[in-house]
Amino acid sequence: MSGVSPLEWGVPNKGKMNFTNKRVTIIGLSGSGFSAVKLLKKLNAKVRISELRDEEDVRTKLKELGEVEFEIGTNTSEFIEKSNLIVVSPGVPLDIEPLRNAARKGIPIIGELELGYMLSAAPIIAVTGTNGKSTTASLLHKMLEINKVKSYLLGNIGRPICEDILDITSDSVITLEVSSFQLETIKRFRPKIAILLNITQNHLDRYRDMEQYKKAKFRIFENQKDNDYAILNYDDPATRELLRRIKSKIFYFSVKQKVKGGYIEDNRLFIDIGRAPQAICHKGDVSLIGTHNLGNILAAAIALKLINDETDVLPVVKSFIGLRHRLEPVAEIEGVKFVDDSKSTTVDSTLRALEIFSEDNVILIAGGKDKGNDNSPIDYSLIKSQINKLKYLILIGEARKKIRGALGDSELPIKETSTIEEAVLFARRIAKEGDTVLLSPMCSSFDMFKDYKERGEVFRSAVLDMLSGTKNHEPIRRLSNYQISKCKNQNDI
Repeated sequence: MSGVSPLEWGVPNKGKMNFTNKRVTIIGLSGSGFSAVKLLKKLNAKVRISELRDEEDVRTKLKELGEVEFEIGTNTSEFIEKSNLIVVSPGVPLDIEPLRNAARKGIPIIGELELGYMLSAAPIIAVTGTNGKSTTASLLHKMLEINKVKSYLLGNIGRPICEDILDITSDSVITLEVSSFQLETIKRFRPKIAILLNITQNHLDRYRDMEQYKKAKFRIFENQKDNDYAILNYDDPATRELLRRIKSKIFYFSVKQKVKGGYIEDNRLFIDIGRAPQAICHKGDVSLIGTHNLGNILAAAIALKLINDETDVLPVVKSFIGLRHRLEPVAEIEGVKFVDDSKSTTVDSTLRALEIFSEDNVILIAGGKDKGNDNSPIDYSLIKSQINKLKYLILIGEARKKIRGALGDSELPIKETSTIEEAVLFARRIAKEGDTVLLSPMCSSFDMFKDYKERGEVFRSAVLDMLSGTKNHEPIRRLSNYQISKCKNQNDI
């Protein structure tokens, strides 16, 4: 059997750091910060916590953790500087004054991702990109499992790396979704295989501009050696510019042309990593919808074949229908489909979603917290490239005025609502048989919800409540085409 098995990759960290009695301060008691604290307590570190929020969930976590030194409601230099090591949660900006002061004093500052890597006994396959990270990481994890390779799916997808790292042995693989925020604080983090799916506008409320955001993403390759692997999207110009900066072996994937790595030809998906090209499946075998998901499959399959070229992806390709809140069908009510794409938090991801649908039959619910800043605004006008797909646009959240303004003198009918529930009810009133009501917000959820999952669940509940009402023969007042046309670009429907 050719290919590389996890056992042959070796242990990333042969000499693990001794944390006994080290004063380690965790800044931010989020999911990853909480996992980091639990891990460090197991390693007999003197754990300290600095958390800006003073809320009930923080106090609940502190009670669960037992005896730890902490400050809440503030981050102070005096507290943070009494540390041998600082571990920063991804949501904490690195330019806050206490961190700047600590850096000037030479105190090491890392993130939970780096902490987990320092203790890893298993090789890591890391996936990043603006869009598609969770889907690709999940595909790869399932491909590994079905081919009898023990895989742990960790990272930004929901389960922090520090949660399981002490239990993971060298005969396993860590499949890791990583964000730009996590990559900001790496030191030695070195994935055996690093996948960069794409880079489009995102998180410009945190980054000065797109160049700074790109640099954070590019760090995934920073510590790789010539016996490691990089997998890049050839169709994305932002990733191709990395060619001369990467030390590892590079493979591409493309849905547009034949490349060394993964490509589509004669409606079949091929992997070519140096041996004879292999057809891994037919396009008709793929359950995931959308051309972009063909790229995600290719990226995952390249990584799988680098481990072992005799592996099979077909069972996963056929059975994997996607993740929650990613183009997830919710219900069909009298011929109108309702689809939850709450995970689409960028303009680009919403454009990819719209590519799937026919012309003039989508009622789009969009909006939320804007991710841009005054110097680097998000370009919502890009939605015009798919505007022919839209029958109506319903806007929610803080960004609704910006999105409406970006569309300028477009003749697209627009309605603003205060809640998702109102948006769903309005959409049902104007929808006709054959239409699709799509929640694909283009923005983050933090103006109205805890996260995109909660936003998606609220949408789902609103749709299912309406479905229940329809089954109980409660009337839905619909508007005629004439009424809709008379109310274009008004909020008086």
